[in-house]
Amino acid sequence: MKIERFVDSHTEGEPTRVLLAPDGGLFQLTLPELLVRWTHDGVLQIPPECLALAANPRAADATVCALVCRGSKPGAMCGVLFWNASAPLGMCGHATIGLARTLVHLGFELPARAIVETRVGDVVVRVLEDGRIAFDNVVAHIHARDVEVVLDQGGVARGDIAWGGNWFFIVRHDGAKGRAMRTHTEELAYAASILRALERAGIKGGTANGGVIDHVELLFNPSRPEANARNFVLCPNGTFDRSPCGTGTSALLASLAARGELSPGAVWRQESAISSMFEARYAVVEADVEAILPTIAGRAFLVAEGSFVHDAADPSRGGGWKEVR
Repeated sequence: MKIERFVDSHTEGEPTRVLLAPDGGLFQLTLPELLVRWTHDGVLQIPPECLALAANPRAADATVCALVCRGSKPGAMCGVLFWNASAPLGMCGHATIGLARTLVHLGFELPARAIVETRVGDVVVRVLEDGRIAFDNVVAHIHARDVEVVLDQGGVARGDIAWGGNWFFIVRHDGAKGRAMRTHTEELAYAASILRALERAGIKGGTANGGVIDHVELLFNPSRPEANARNFVLCPNGTFDRSPCGTGTSALLASLAARGELSPGAVWRQESAISSMFEARYAVVEADVEAILPTIAGRAFLVAEGSFVHDAADPSRGGGWKEVR
């Protein structure tokens, strides 16, 4: 598989890099075929040269790559595999919005309800009249409430474990006795200490995606008057999400629904660490309110498009900096 073409965008501040076939279209492999090709000993492994496309010096640290391929089932517009600089992702909400905006830019005619296959399930994408992109995510649910972990700097953090296409540990500092978000550096260090505590305690989610909790979501009182809350989301590669995080917002909706704090169909406006915004709501999938179907809407903007140069003498071509002798 030769990756030559790309289109860069950002969704509410978070970058997406859509990877295209040499002719500028979809790769002709289907997503299941791609997963088989890149799975070894039961583990999906993104090739190092592909991970490098989401990392410095080729991309900003927060970049998520979205490799777009042919749909494997009738009615599917395409399949997509997401990854950041460290590992594959289950779903990625901001990158789904960026993918849709990119496909429109490339001349694809999106149906009114475009089905996109991801490795954790199908999502449905729509272009709204105001130009925003909305998607119905995979089913989200809460796995455990009020789980406590002991932090290495002392004290404990209490949070809910929820699935929104990735596994999240959600720690809330919102409400009447809550607080505002501190600096990005402070919250990044705090969220990283929570992730270390989860790993040290061996705490996992359910069966989806191996149960690995690789995102921490901190929830604060909003800075924008129209927002319901503000979040700070630690991503698996050690960066924070500049967007309000589509899968994180989905996981939060599952937590709010399970606690009776948000009704089906009610609008939730989620502010990000940089004060951008997603609008979200959910529908109940089953009689059990803990299984919900989230819908997220946000804006994506094109940044660049072009071709990669593969220099055999480049020490960073396989990810990281490696001296070539």
